[in-house]
Amino acid sequence: MGAVTLAKASFMALDRIERERPRSRSGGPNPTRAHVHPNSRKAGTFEDDFFYSYAKGEPDRLYKQAAELLKRKNAVRRVARAEGRQLTEDERLATLITNTALRVFEQLTTLARTCAGKVFPTWEWIEAAAGVSRASVGRALAALARMGLLDKQRRCVPIDPPADRPKARNAQTSNVYRMRFPNRLARFLPRFLRPVPLPDDVVQREADRIEEIEAMRLWRSPRQVVAEEIEDDGLRRVLDSLAIAIEKQESQKNGQPLLDSYVLGADGVGLVGQRSNA
Repeated sequence: MGAVTLAKASFMALDRIERERPRSRSGGPNPTRAHVHPNSRKAGTFEDDFFYSYAKGEPDRLYKQAAELLKRKNAVRRVARAEGRQLTEDERLATLITNTALRVFEQLTTLARTCAGKVFPTWEWIEAAAGVSRASVGRALAALARMGLLDKQRRCVPIDPPADRPKARNAQTSNVYRMRFPNRLARFLPRFLRPVPLPDDVVQREADRIEEIEAMRLWRSPRQVVAEEIEDDGLRRVLDSLAIAIEKQESQKNGQPLLDSYVLGADGVGLVGQRSNA
């Protein structure tokens, strides 16, 4: 047996320490020990812009479309198998729906109809209403979101730090949901359940409107960009101060104004009226 060098023994000891050290799920330390999912937003700050205002009968129509999609998913597989090809991306998404997912979707659309589009049930409520397990609720929500039938946003609320988590500032609360039926799945439905296509002039007008908005956004000041696109309060304050400094620096690059341009004359304003050759 060869002799173990001091360096090799040190590496072996460090490796043993690394293996015995508990790691968080993400591989990094979690000093706050806060039970908050990533991408969570503070409750009460975004819901008014998130929720849909459904038209009369629209939640029921969304459920009927999802139910019809469940009936036709096996036919989609049979067509692809008969043609000797793999499922396309849209066909694969259409076949993700299950009976459990439809039951969960039914409860969410019922809430959308009875609560004016404000849908934020807990998982425990969905379990009891749909009659499925917690694991089934998680799988159903994930499948619906992947298909595009469901948009969800995690939320958190400020809390007083408990004794076991002295650095925690937020805690998880219920998610918010909104339902829709994407156009990429509408072609698998019968004609009477497909949305009526918009006239060409309406489509063109909407495209022109979007193009005009994007052109206007290019002329936003740095402070306007920060105010519209940054959601975190601390980061917004830092970037806002930086944007103010940038605007001040850029304003100093402009040339000197014509000092006589604001002088009122007898025959006009500014240089016009002061001199004949103005």
